[in-house]
Amino acid sequence: MLARGVYGGRQLTHQNVFGGLKVKPGSKNRSFIEAGPYFLHKRAWLRQYVRIPFTVICGSRQGPTLCVTAGVHGTEYAGIEAAARLANELKPEDLIGTLIVVPLVNGPAFKERTYNCPIDGVNLQGNFPGKLDGSIGQTMIYKLFKELVSKADYYLDLHGADSHESERCHAGFYVTGIDDIDKRSQDMARHLGFKYVLRYMTGECTGSSWRVAPENGIPSALCECGQGDRLLPEEASGIMEGVLNVMGYLKMVGGIPKETGEQNIISSAKICVNSSGMFHMRVQVGDILEKGDLIGEVKDLEGRVLETVCAPSRGVVLLTIHNPVVELGEKLMTFGYL
Repeated sequence: MLARGVYGGRQLTHQNVFGGLKVKPGSKNRSFIEAGPYFLHKRAWLRQYVRIPFTVICGSRQGPTLCVTAGVHGTEYAGIEAAARLANELKPEDLIGTLIVVPLVNGPAFKERTYNCPIDGVNLQGNFPGKLDGSIGQTMIYKLFKELVSKADYYLDLHGADSHESERCHAGFYVTGIDDIDKRSQDMARHLGFKYVLRYMTGECTGSSWRVAPENGIPSALCECGQGDRLLPEEASGIMEGVLNVMGYLKMVGGIPKETGEQNIISSAKICVNSSGMFHMRVQVGDILEKGDLIGEVKDLEGRVLETVCAPSRGVVLLTIHNPVVELGEKLMTFGYL
């Protein structure tokens, strides 16, 4: 566990280094970290590298360092857009402390319109803190975590639904068992401004960004907002507003942070199918279900019901698939217990 003070012991009185980029107070700087090499064409053995762009905005006044990442999955567009806007629109004079913004971690997946890294098939989420000697996806995460995330006092990771999914926007945080870190992580998640905040308990979410960072002394929160395969301006704006509200809580920007009215801090579970076929969904994201309520049925092409799926308890539908094709063991939804 890393020992950190309120601002991680970093003083931007002269300069600091993020991803090899030297920065000074009162400046905005852009650069990239490079991961590789990998070999795109094995017969030609041509070396290729992946570049991960980032922006560092340094206020003139000392304060905490916040790292914001998006695009760990290449099809989660609302978070990517919100992070890009944050990097483009925020000025050093608006800021107390330092903001690191990585708008697109997984560039190869973004270009291929796919969820995982298409070069090696790795799901970057689940591989934190990465491996220097791993596959290209694992190396990307290693460089990201070592050169940017680990330099921060606080961390936000922006996610959304995959191409075949729809979701109700929500936040999440991981419980390490260290009271100070857990309180700050929970407060960050709450200040994102969503009604539902998921509490991930010790031992869950192996290799996830929002677990590994607080295990290394960095309070962190997960933002889950965005319909699959779409860029909706209202979702991107809502995410950006949430991030700025977290920054208000951290006293990095002026103004009083907004308090969300009714919030539920809950646990969740994945609901999966035990059959293959076409799933006929009977609920929508945001629906409140009672124990035993019908979620839907798996049917074959002859119309026979292969499986009926019902709510395991009272809860809220946070995420569903909207593509009906299902295979044995696949996830149907994220279900939040109320």
